[in-house]
Amino acid sequence: MLHQNCCDILKSDLCEDACPLEKALETGKPVFSYEIVISNKAGDKVPVNITTSPLRTSDNQIIGIVENFRDLTKHKGLWGRLREERNKAQQYLNIAGVIIVAINEEGTVSLINKKGCGVLGYREEEIIGKNWFDLCVPEDVREERKDTFKRVMADKEQEVEDYENIILTKLGEERIVAWHNATLRDGSGRIVATLSSGEDVTIRKQTEEELIRSEKLSSLGQLAASVVHEVNNPLAGIMIYVKLLLKKYRNGSIQMDSTEDQLLKMDRELDRTTRIIRNLLDFARQSEPSMKPIEINKVIEAALLLVENQINLENIGLEKNLDPQLPVVQADFDKIQQVLINIILNAIQAMPEGGDLTITTSVAKHIRINHSYKDTLRIDIKDTGIGIPKENLSRLFTPFFTTKEKGKGVGLGLSVVHGIIGKHKGKIDVESVPDRGTTFSIYLEVMDEQKD
Repeated sequence: MLHQNCCDILKSDLCEDACPLEKALETGKPVFSYEIVISNKAGDKVPVNITTSPLRTSDNQIIGIVENFRDLTKHKGLWGRLREERNKAQQYLNIAGVIIVAINEEGTVSLINKKGCGVLGYREEEIIGKNWFDLCVPEDVREERKDTFKRVMADKEQEVEDYENIILTKLGEERIVAWHNATLRDGSGRIVATLSSGEDVTIRKQTEEELIRSEKLSSLGQLAASVVHEVNNPLAGIMIYVKLLLKKYRNGSIQMDSTEDQLLKMDRELDRTTRIIRNLLDFARQSEPSMKPIEINKVIEAALLLVENQINLENIGLEKNLDPQLPVVQADFDKIQQVLINIILNAIQAMPEGGDLTITTSVAKHIRINHSYKDTLRIDIKDTGIGIPKENLSRLFTPFFTTKEKGKGVGLGLSVVHGIIGKHKGKIDVESVPDRGTTFSIYLEVMDEQKD
């Protein structure tokens, strides 16, 4: 290498364009850390990092150039592999069938995959670096969600692993997304971001609501005849009392004591009729889901008011064992009432020759629901009917599965029941013995009084 030109040794394209040695000699300043590819003696290409500096005498005269070489072969190989892994990871994210989004501590989007862009209607560059809450969260809940996110980032509140909420697309359309969430921490343990995968469940939710409405209409059809009979009886009694009082009035033979007693009976019958009609209207109304603290015993009484006459007509004995000291639960009154009516109507149909229906409420602690243990309120609905064969138990909550005769059901009732209880983050179990009866057990998580 001695006494040969630098460019002949390095064999780099850089030498043909701008020589760093000449620049260092002209300016008297180093040319720091530039990367070139040179050829070694065997002709192999080698990536290197070079710093070119003037070589000076003790009196600061430039007498030459010093070049420091650093072989980047391993370094480049590492970065190449990292790029490959990054590209693979991006491909994995893009082919995922769910939305994947990362939000940093400022609330801005640092990562989103192809599916997320498709659901939201944005290009990647339109959403990366933008505030997630300002861009994708409905205005009426935006500040509330921002506050929750800030508490999570400050480690003052734990991120909820699974929940559903509404997001806004670029066109302003609302989509319902079921999220699974996690927090990301740095080396010191500080929360720096959230990472979420989400599934667009808008169509599924709409279908579920249609099924619920359909099954409610079916239940209303079954209740109609019973309610009409229940209302006609007191109205017929009231009409008799009215005619009797009118006759006594015309004859001038009204007696105060007997008249007051008859009027009080009429008042009681009218009150009962009004409650039945009001309850039926409430049940039929297509209300929006409303999760509120409710007393389960009151829901049971409201459901029984609609089916009690049908129970009596079918020669079924009703026993209620309702614990008066039950804690409240966070639930939708209308939806839980629908669950109870569906199960009770099934029990009535399972006892064509009559029988006994027992409804019991109690507290059940440390019940496994999904992957955690919870303190729950338990509702048992037990009948002494024909029971369910063992081979059908596993299919009981499958949509359109039914053992009823044609025309008496399409197999949606228990599927809807299962879906409603699932939305309440509860569970429903069933035990049955053929020819001896069936018990449905519903578990709903009790409210944490300290939180509420």
